[in-house]
Amino acid sequence: MYALVGVSAELAEQLVAIETGGDDAVHQARTRVRRLRSILSVYGKAFERDARHRMRDRLKRLGTRLGTARDAEVRARDLEGLLDADSPPDVVDAVEALTADARAEYDRAHEALLRHLGGRAHRQLMADLQRFAADPPLTKAGRGHPRRVTRKALAKAGARVHRATGSSLAERHETRKAARRLRYGAEAVVDDLGREAVRVAAAAEAVQDALGDHRDLVLLARHLRDNAAKRTLTPAAATGIALLATECESRAQELLAGLDEKLAAIEM
Repeated sequence: MYALVGVSAELAEQLVAIETGGDDAVHQARTRVRRLRSILSVYGKAFERDARHRMRDRLKRLGTRLGTARDAEVRARDLEGLLDADSPPDVVDAVEALTADARAEYDRAHEALLRHLGGRAHRQLMADLQRFAADPPLTKAGRGHPRRVTRKALAKAGARVHRATGSSLAERHETRKAARRLRYGAEAVVDDLGREAVRVAAAAEAVQDALGDHRDLVLLARHLRDNAAKRTLTPAAATGIALLATECESRAQELLAGLDEKLAAIEM
């Protein structure tokens, strides 16, 4: 139901891939955790409250561990992407130093994650999740009127996206999270709702992607400025870092073009 079995199995596969050095495994595992938590959030009325809350909270803790590693991984990748063949040597040295710090942060987070994945608490979570997915603790409405619950829940999730809109970075982050929940909720019921769910998921994904890329660039610019202020840089490096930060902010602003239209496309 709600693709719980399939997503749970995918999560288990990606967690094993983390332990065996699989490419992009941390990212993929984090995405599966977010999918599961979104399903339990959007379709909360279908599940018994206490059981749902307990599972969401446990998944959140796993997601936090994955997120710590993934955020450092993304930061290192994005910093590397700032350099090209024409970058001045002083700027290259400064950015490479920041990249090395991000990689070291990732290595520490990854090692801590591996220790957790090998522990008893994690094995218990995965066993409990498998049982939860195979035999979900459904409410009377979830058992008797699943289609009605699904439609009402998806409509509410769409309305939450519009209620969460704002112009600050924090407000846009809330909009993005609401769009992500809607997307994953819709994708979980494609087999039941067909084209309607596909349309809603695509519209929500467009908002999620635009605001996600916007946030990444804004945070990258802040990271550049903050770390430049803490380091002893040559004048050329300081100027170059400031220019890179400004470019990130400009690219972030460009991503907001058409956001209102993307939001308007989310209609239930």
